[in-house]
Amino acid sequence: MGFAAFTPSPSAPVDPPPAVDFDGGSAPKPPLKAVLDDAGDAHRILLRWLVGLRWAVFLILAATLPLGERFFGFHVRYEVALPVIALIVAFNAATQRRLRSARISSREVALGVALDLVAIGALLAASGGAANPFSAVFFVHVALAASLLPARTTFALAALAACLFASLFALPSGSCCANHPASGGFSDHLYGMWAAFVVASGLVAHFLTRVRRALDERGREIARLRRQADEGARFAGLGTLAAGTAHELATPLGTIAVLAGEIDGAPADEAAVHGRAIGEQVARCRDILARMQAQVAAPRAPASTAVGRAVEAAVETWRRAHPSATVALSVRVPEGATVPLGADEIEAALGALLDNALHATGGGAAPIGVAVAEEQGAVVVRVEDGGAGVAPHLAHRLGEPFLTTKEPGEGMGLGLYLVRTLLSHVGGGLEVAPAEPRGTRVTLRFAELAR
Repeated sequence: MGFAAFTPSPSAPVDPPPAVDFDGGSAPKPPLKAVLDDAGDAHRILLRWLVGLRWAVFLILAATLPLGERFFGFHVRYEVALPVIALIVAFNAATQRRLRSARISSREVALGVALDLVAIGALLAASGGAANPFSAVFFVHVALAASLLPARTTFALAALAACLFASLFALPSGSCCANHPASGGFSDHLYGMWAAFVVASGLVAHFLTRVRRALDERGREIARLRRQADEGARFAGLGTLAAGTAHELATPLGTIAVLAGEIDGAPADEAAVHGRAIGEQVARCRDILARMQAQVAAPRAPASTAVGRAVEAAVETWRRAHPSATVALSVRVPEGATVPLGADEIEAALGALLDNALHATGGGAAPIGVAVAEEQGAVVVRVEDGGAGVAPHLAHRLGEPFLTTKEPGEGMGLGLYLVRTLLSHVGGGLEVAPAEPRGTRVTLRFAELAR
């Protein structure tokens, strides 16, 4: 069935029953295992970034040990600094191996940040203490925690960093920095740096966690709206499926009704002809329903159909159902030219356009033209009638669902809409324009010509 091919499948897997959330909406409750897996993946990504940051920070601090001793006059205690660096290298290598298989928790990430802060404090204590300008490295891990870890953990790590920084002032004067007096302007400046670090860490922890919380809430709201949109799309798909069914069955059922009325009082031979035609239309209805059922049960598979033969077959099928109509067919494309639609989809699309053209010409008073051609490397299929044309105020709205120029009960206004939607799913388009000297020209345009 052509028009049902692109509609969502009602037999597709359905989400669990929705759970009402606090803002009055509804949101499906994901399985617990999926939630745990997502959290574990997020923590693994966070720990991977922490591993990279640890390599960078401690490589920089290791490089500053001889530089601080030479340029700042620090007395570096390598018997303390080197074991700390070796411990961090071993720990980081083990963490990197652990990333490959083990489940990662938020607590493990927080403990890794805390260990980094303690190791940074130990290296600073061994190379200048509070006078070491690289004490600002503390702030890197505080900012990382504020950006990625829970608020309570962030404030705990910020407090740990402030305490470690403050402990550097407890070192004996001159033990790590010979030029560091016990008091004076320089020491006052260092205390001011510590106070500034405490204030900056608190502000960063406070505002970054609030910003992250707001972003998380916005992400949850977007996810909720997306779920609602998906649910709405499924319901709309079901409506389109039902509408497409009604639209496709309307033509053969209408033909059956006309033929059934003409049988009454008709000669035997003519009644037999009408009877056979009714049988053909009933078989067509059954075929439409069978194809629709098959396509609802399985997703639409990519198709490739020789467009010339498919259009000829579709026009011939339509002619048999409308023997009083005149259709002039012109096929001017290479024999192997194909389009990404199935033969039944081409038949459904052309049937809808020919039905509209038949109505526009007053039931076949004027011939209908169907042309298949190649234009600028693309296949176009045109259906042109000599009817009254489209009213100017409706020209820009053609293709909207349930927009029809027919009398009530004669049409649902879904033909052009279904054709346009079908083409959009394969990269094509539909164009409606006035024909010369009168009438309407509808063009189906495909993205490219395949051979």
